[in-house]
Amino acid sequence: MSGHGQSDGTASSRPCEDSRAEVEALLRSGPFHEALRAAIAHSGLTLEALRGELAARGIRLSLATLSYWQHGRSRPERTGSMLALRAIENILRLPAHSLRALLGPPRPRGRWLNHEPGRGIDDPAGQLAEVIGPVLGPSDRDLRVFSQEDIASVGPDRAIHLVRTRTVLRALADGPDRHLAVYRGEPGTDSGALVPVATENCRLGRTSRHPAAPIVVAELLFDRRMRAGETHLLEYEFRVERPVRSVDHRRTFRYPAGSYVASVRFSESAVPVRCRRLRQGAPAAGRGTDELTLVGGRSVHLAV
Repeated sequence: MSGHGQSDGTASSRPCEDSRAEVEALLRSGPFHEALRAAIAHSGLTLEALRGELAARGIRLSLATLSYWQHGRSRPERTGSMLALRAIENILRLPAHSLRALLGPPRPRGRWLNHEPGRGIDDPAGQLAEVIGPVLGPSDRDLRVFSQEDIASVGPDRAIHLVRTRTVLRALADGPDRHLAVYRGEPGTDSGALVPVATENCRLGRTSRHPAAPIVVAELLFDRRMRAGETHLLEYEFRVERPVRSVDHRRTFRYPAGSYVASVRFSESAVPVRCRRLRQGAPAAGRGTDELTLVGGRSVHLAV
């Protein structure tokens, strides 16, 4: 009888191990709704029980919303939903930010839904997810931008030929040893013409390109693993071969950043009459209420 009992124990533990492995794999690669569904199933909680755990923490969420999230019909985006998702990670005993990291940038809303591709401040989340997924690692969730500076160079053809980035990253936990850099070119640019280059305190790892959209993701490897609280300074650039005429320079962040400076340097024959700053979410973002001053007649910058 003891042998039979041991056999039952082994058989019952294997499905648990398999489901845990599935959860870990989905947390690395996504998509979000499948990772959430697998994590809930592995926890053994029903949706009703999960809602009860949230309610005990002062968070009210409907069963319909939870169901929509785990089946991909909708996803958390607003502040209250993100707080609920943070609590869900804790309830399901998942690493902090593991589910939130799978969401990517917010999806466009309102008038941006039918906006001309490439003209919105945010890029479509779906396209980015397709490219980021193959190279996204768990350590990327434990890094935050402490400060960052972008310098975009515009050639005589009024196209961006080069974007050089200098960034300081801070580790939230022990272990990060790489950073993902993302670049989206102008509509009509071949993703193969976007060339990532590691220039200081990093080396180029894997790259991933979208087959149809001008998006490339580059993995930048450090020479060691960071410890919690440490900072790491690195520089990299994206060179644009066969560039397409540019009308703006955009930058989005997956997580809140400490400080950010963007500057654009124009070729003498491509200096614009005026430059404007666009704020995401501002009702009059497209009306150019914030005009930037050209310094020395050939460069402009903004700091946030």
